Amino acid sequence: MLTNFFGKSKPINFIVLLLVFFCAFFLNSFHSFSASEMKPFFMVEKTVFFLVLTFLLFGVNFIISRNKLTLDNSYALLFYLLVISFFSKYLYDYQVFLEYFLHLFFLRKVYSLQTLKEVFKKLFDAGFWLGVMCLMNPFLIVFSLLLFTAIIVHKRVRFQTLLIPVIGFLIPIFLFFTYSFWIGELSLFTDKFIFYTTYDFSRYQEASFLAPLGVLSFFLLFAIFMKTGSAFSVNNRFRKSWILLLSHLFTSISYLFITFDRDGSELLIAAFPVAVILANGFESIQRNFLKEIGLILFVLIALLGPLFL
Repeated sequence: MLTNFFGKSKPINFIVLLLVFFCAFFLNSFHSFSASEMKPFFMVEKTVFFLVLTFLLFGVNFIISRNKLTLDNSYALLFYLLVISFFSKYLYDYQVFLEYFLHLFFLRKVYSLQTLKEVFKKLFDAGFWLGVMCLMNPFLIVFSLLLFTAIIVHKRVRFQTLLIPVIGFLIPIFLFFTYSFWIGELSLFTDKFIFYTTYDFSRYQEASFLAPLGVLSFFLLFAIFMKTGSAFSVNNRFRKSWILLLSHLFTSISYLFITFDRDGSELLIAAFPVAVILANGFESIQRNFLKEIGLILFVLIALLGPLFL
């Protein structure tokens, strides 16, 4: 039933997915906050966040459908909603939310490099958004690996294509340096690029992290195993997209290892590649009853998990 419903991309699917996310979002919200934190504007704040997140979902859906990262279905968006529902409470941090917002702009340009249209503009924009991201969180510089991987995978390697994203990256950096110099506070600039980290992963050993990470890792490894063989067997555009998705996942995991503040919010950065890879693996399952069982299990874990952790 669920498999047949989400097996096609229709407007009604998006509405149902929003309702699913609405349930997961508010269940997570009320479970994560104590009564003392529920101020008079608690519901107003959560509603505003939900509406803004809905806008972001349109952006995610656009990236997936426009670049044909999955077949014509709603599985990717469903998995995306369920994945971020595990850690949606961290989006209440305005800086985390803005970082994530900018990250989607960056991804939109990176994945669109598969077409020949306006390549130089896309490269400049991707470099520019990466520069703005790094002003907020310098550890996000690791996603330059994803950008240059896209250039290599889509065979855009030339002097201009390597130089243009670097110029785009340096422009917001230079503008911020100019601002800091003009107001006489160069420390604002230099402090942004002090890299230091720790390798304390004890936070991930807590039940609230260990359980969802374990579930996601299991399904993710299964999806990679199911899809990689068929993706590499044919030399087409999706083969390049699959390589880029795996590189995106690797880059996101690398970011988790080098970042300093491990409070759970950093896990959101991996939501996009995880969801798309899960959707592709799910598409590869031939028997519908196995799809149905897997889908129901994942939905129940995502919706009910926050209530018990």
